[in-house]
Amino acid sequence: MMDKSLDIIVLGATGFTGKCTVQHLARLTKEKYWDVTWGIAGRSKDKMQTLITDLNKLGLDVKNVPMVESDIENRESLKKALQLAKVVINCTGPNSVLSAPIVEACIESGTQYLDISAEMFHILQLYQKYNKTAEDASVLVVPSCGYAAIPAESAMIYLERQFKGTLYTVECYSTMDIPKRTYIPGRALIHNGTWTSLVYVLNSFKDHLNLWKELFLSLLNQSFFHRHKGETWFPYPGTEDYVVNMSQRHLHDKTQKKPVHFKAYTTMPTFFHFLVIPVMYLYYYLSYFKCFRSLLINWPRLVTVGYASQKGPSERTRRDTKYSFVLNGKGWDLGADLNSEPTKKMSVKVSGSDPGYDTTAVAIIMCAITILKERSNIPKGGVVMPGAAFFRTDIVDRLMHEGYTYEIVGDNVV
Repeated sequence: MMDKSLDIIVLGATGFTGKCTVQHLARLTKEKYWDVTWGIAGRSKDKMQTLITDLNKLGLDVKNVPMVESDIENRESLKKALQLAKVVINCTGPNSVLSAPIVEACIESGTQYLDISAEMFHILQLYQKYNKTAEDASVLVVPSCGYAAIPAESAMIYLERQFKGTLYTVECYSTMDIPKRTYIPGRALIHNGTWTSLVYVLNSFKDHLNLWKELFLSLLNQSFFHRHKGETWFPYPGTEDYVVNMSQRHLHDKTQKKPVHFKAYTTMPTFFHFLVIPVMYLYYYLSYFKCFRSLLINWPRLVTVGYASQKGPSERTRRDTKYSFVLNGKGWDLGADLNSEPTKKMSVKVSGSDPGYDTTAVAIIMCAITILKERSNIPKGGVVMPGAAFFRTDIVDRLMHEGYTYEIVGDNVV
């Protein structure tokens, strides 16, 4: 193993999410994780210097942070950057286009890989193509270490520890509280980069279903609308069902742990039911046409009536956007007959604010810190989902100290 002068290097540091991640990383290494060394990498030295200057103005004192010029399309410069670090935080996107060469270079360089992808086809492609190679090289590849998986995966870890028995099924109910002032067109909710990734998700939806079936020989059961606590809920459109399922499969295969059957649901304000959801269905079908897909990617502000923009959401909008995941678990008490009807129940909740950016930035940093601090408690290598990668670690405690709230909201309540 070559000498690694840095603990962490951030790729895509000058993008919208990258800047947020670097700011949190600078703060955390100044306040708490003093022994963690880090640097940034990107194509433009001028943009990286501007970022460092801005962080210094915030009093974060990062003038000595290494900056490495690196182009994903230039294999040698990419490998040179990755060879410097033990862990890479990949904030580039869209992942379906940009991540594969980074993962390949990580495997060659012996660098642990993390990204924030919500693109399920990309995640499955990484698993299909690199799982065995990464396992043989003892390189851990953990995709989806942002909002798309960490709240649900970490809440699963928290629930299993609090349950003190054998968990069998979990129904997850996710809500997002978006400020009503942002319902007005022109008030940005997401950055253009997030929107572009969403377009790739829409375009590859059928492909990801087909690849899932090829890899795991069956599709996940999807019940549709149902009523819960007086509201209408439908299957959560994100990666959670798939990612948690992959984590449970991994834990069963490697440790013989009984897998938990997980289903995620969400609900939305009436405004979204009648306006946003029909539009997203329309965009889903039209995204298969190259000309319209190009329009979606190149003119995000136009096609989203301002909900996506180059500047991204304001600090106030980000701060006032709240999320929660309530996990209702059911299973058996310690010592119970696992062939009997499960009767033990417990509900836990994870919540926070700014799901797209602050929550994502903190999540991937804590994943990186956990790899550095608890390597012996983590799988040696392979493409592993967060819930399996960090199952035996203290990641929940780390997240709890950085804005995530975990709580038991009911025993014997479903």
